[in-house]
Amino acid sequence: MMLQLPFRILVWLSALIVSQLLWAAALQAEELPRLGDSTSSVVSPEQEYRLGRAWLRQLRAQAPIIQDPLIHEYFYDLVYRLAANSEIQRPDLETIVLNSPDINAFAVPGGIIGLNGGLLLNARTEDELAGVIAHELAHLSQRHFARAMERSQSTSWAGLAALLASVVIAATAGGDAGMAALATTQAASIESQLRFSRNNEQEADRIGMQTLARSGMNPGAMADFFEALQRSMRYSGELPPEFLLTHPVTESRITDARARAAQLPAMPASNSLEFGLMKMRTSVMFARDTSATINDLLNQRKSGTEFLEVNEYGLACAYSKANQLDQALTTINGLLLRRPDRITYIATKAEILNQSGRYKDSIQLLESALKYSPENYVLTIHYANALIKSNRAAAAVDLLRYQLTQHESWPLLWSILAEAYGKSDDRLGVYQARAEYYYLHGRTMTALEQLQYALPLAEKQFQMAAKINARMEEMRASEFDMRL
Repeated sequence: MMLQLPFRILVWLSALIVSQLLWAAALQAEELPRLGDSTSSVVSPEQEYRLGRAWLRQLRAQAPIIQDPLIHEYFYDLVYRLAANSEIQRPDLETIVLNSPDINAFAVPGGIIGLNGGLLLNARTEDELAGVIAHELAHLSQRHFARAMERSQSTSWAGLAALLASVVIAATAGGDAGMAALATTQAASIESQLRFSRNNEQEADRIGMQTLARSGMNPGAMADFFEALQRSMRYSGELPPEFLLTHPVTESRITDARARAAQLPAMPASNSLEFGLMKMRTSVMFARDTSATINDLLNQRKSGTEFLEVNEYGLACAYSKANQLDQALTTINGLLLRRPDRITYIATKAEILNQSGRYKDSIQLLESALKYSPENYVLTIHYANALIKSNRAAAAVDLLRYQLTQHESWPLLWSILAEAYGKSDDRLGVYQARAEYYYLHGRTMTALEQLQYALPLAEKQFQMAAKINARMEEMRASEFDMRL
């Protein structure tokens, strides 16, 4: 009998990748190796990149992803803000936000930063959220994965690929084969492994705090978040958050983190308005009873207590989710009177207008906003959707193709582009855009089928046909990236 794994277990297995590799390294010795050319001789950065991207495609094939442009853009901007102040040279990162309310974050070789929506939901300050991300960036900058294999006589690059692949197998096949594959790749028992992540975790804490300080954030927030997680675990009868399963937190680690933070410039806790807005937007998204959310927010407004701007924004989002679009527009318009240039409010109003079928009003709003924030990703997404619905798909194609020069690996852009090509009666474009979308979701064979359909349409266009054939060869070759 095939046993399907719950998504919560899948997320835990995904995060286990990080700790597995770090623990395997520490089996060999207590001191960390010095970085040098020897690390790259075992695992090159190019190999890490290829494997990480291949694993990401497989993860997308079976894990629910948050596609919301505002939430994705918030995480993307925060990750790159921190990366610019980290020890990563020339950051080339891919941020993926999983549609899960659980608390978790993980890093995968090749620059993959995975974050659960629940991380934003549960962080009390933006500094706490940034602290978790900075910690994961430190794992990448120190190349803990390559160092793990350099130190371990039992862990090979092939073993790493097998470990990553087995996590995806367990989720997609869901049966004994997947669990057996995972079991054969584990380097040691969990009990032993939990003793071996200390050095790497402490190093990631230390370097992550330096990243926070250089970014103008409170380095003590990392310890604050760890302590809050540990405290919540004491009073919970459930499994601890996945983050604690793969990033063990002890009293000594928290004490050490506070001591290190005290040596860095003190910074007051910061909470940007955008953090509050995205935290509220995420809360509404995960709410099971939207009507109850609306009533709670309205009761807060009636109670006479201070009704914060973020709560008003939450009300607009909740009205929109409940399809009470007149109320949603009234609420977001009130916020725009207060901050007429706020991208989040403009994008949310455009989203509501599109939802209402008022595409002309949406286009007018967005064209005005794009004059002051040209090429903005979030505004462009809503603008393209409005143009497509208004029978101006050719204009949407141009916008989306430009965005793809900046974000070629973002699936949502390819999905909307395929729709725009369809409305423009461009079958060749549809097949090519769909191929890229399927490829980024780990469906390589389906992607190749789309390009096969495209070839006859390009037979009189020599350069286009050559481009399609070359892309097919790239996709076929990538099938071996998980078996390096």
